[in-house]
Amino acid sequence: MKILLHACCADCLLKIADGETKTTAYFYNPNIHPRSEYQSRLAAIRKVTEEEKIDLSVPDWRPKEYFEAVKNNKSRCKNCWKLRMERTAKEAKSKGFTGFSTTLLASQYQNQKIIEKIGQEMAEKYEIKFWVPKEIKRELKTSGFYKQFFCGCVYSLRERLEEKYK
Repeated sequence: MKILLHACCADCLLKIADGETKTTAYFYNPNIHPRSEYQSRLAAIRKVTEEEKIDLSVPDWRPKEYFEAVKNNKSRCKNCWKLRMERTAKEAKSKGFTGFSTTLLASQYQNQKIIEKIGQEMAEKYEIKFWVPKEIKRELKTSGFYKQFFCGCVYSLRERLEEKYK
């Protein structure tokens, strides 16, 4: 199976890449802020994909796309997940991949049930398979590259800093 795998960070990429599928990591994350955070995560993704011999695709970073998607603050996270997964599904379909998936399924900061539901919706919409890995290595100890402490968006950063300094 040839998968386009939306990748949010290097840590989650290692937790979900299984070696059985032909994977291309797709680093589409207009939600990541500030730009220095985006660059740190991208550098880590580049390091891991090079070491693991995983192909990498990096579209332009356009934060405006994220802020447009999350204007309605009530569904901010869901809208962000949908934005990134829809873009991944659309890209996978147009580039001839067998399916698509996301490393968000491995993240401790995300709601995997909602993400799977969005993935299935995008699979139906774009007529492409949504791949859910058989195993996610949640307890995988990773090191040697930048690791973040929040999901990536400015709202999550604020929440983590408030927790830390209260």
